[in-house]
Amino acid sequence: MSRQITIKDIAKKAHVSVATVSRSLNGSDCVTDAMRQRVMDAVRELGYVPNSIAKSLKTNSTYTIGFLVPDISNHFVISIARIVEDIVGRQNYNLILCSTGNKAERELDYLKMLMSRSVDGLILNTTGHNDEFVLRMNRQVPIVLLNRQIQAEGFRGDLVDTNNYLGAYLLTKQLLALGHRKILVVRGPLHLSNSKERFQGFADAMAESGLTVNERYPYVYTGEFLMQSGIDAVDFFCDLDDRPTAILSLNNMLTVGILEQLHARNIRVPEHVSLVSYDAINNVDLMMIRPTSATFDTTAIGKLLGRTILERIRNPESENRKFVFDPTIIQGNSLSVPRS
Repeated sequence: MSRQITIKDIAKKAHVSVATVSRSLNGSDCVTDAMRQRVMDAVRELGYVPNSIAKSLKTNSTYTIGFLVPDISNHFVISIARIVEDIVGRQNYNLILCSTGNKAERELDYLKMLMSRSVDGLILNTTGHNDEFVLRMNRQVPIVLLNRQIQAEGFRGDLVDTNNYLGAYLLTKQLLALGHRKILVVRGPLHLSNSKERFQGFADAMAESGLTVNERYPYVYTGEFLMQSGIDAVDFFCDLDDRPTAILSLNNMLTVGILEQLHARNIRVPEHVSLVSYDAINNVDLMMIRPTSATFDTTAIGKLLGRTILERIRNPESENRKFVFDPTIIQGNSLSVPRS
């Protein structure tokens, strides 16, 4: 029976100290990239596998972090998740990625599962329907929220967000500058903080042009932040007697559904209707349309999110923090002046 490889063997192979091996494996910033590479080369050559069970018993940690997202096919979310996985992986944490489909029951099941597995931390893009359970969970598990706040007092944690208001505001101003006045806004559920903030950005931009958006405004479609709601929004658009000349989509998965259904209905962008999108899409097969979009640096968001959850795990009682990323408007080929 072969002897188990230890960090002493790694140190001997790499010609470094045991402390250097330990710091390298734990992702310490005190080790140079060249030194860490020597250690990792030795790890691979010797086939060293850390004893995670022993480590967990010693540190009272499972070295796992849960990450709940609404839709694993969302390019924005999955791009961030890849970066987070890399950041926390350098500290020997494993990331458990769960897709809720924006369904409250599924989210609750995942939250209970993660609790039973004693995760060390949780990153949550909440459905907004399980806030009280999240608050109870928060008493035991450090939590960082992504893009959606929870509506429960007493939450202790951090929020990494995009500037929802500004993104929607700037996109609306661009449509208004082209002369659009009948703008269909396709939004998500209003119990979600990001949905409310984006809609407010739209309404305020319209108000600055003398256009009132209230309960009588006819061009509003409310659904989920999912592709199917984008499809349904186009059906709503087609049933209107006085069709809008532009569509503001307040989520990239909505945009994917909108583009697919416009294509199915033989409605061309921008010849028949202009389109702008909150966050970009990465499906270039959709009629070769590149919607003008409010985009965000997912690499920077992912790095900050990864660092923030690690800091929150180390200091669970530290003061709440909020980080907000401003949008960059990327021009596409989806805009034209209104067509009568």
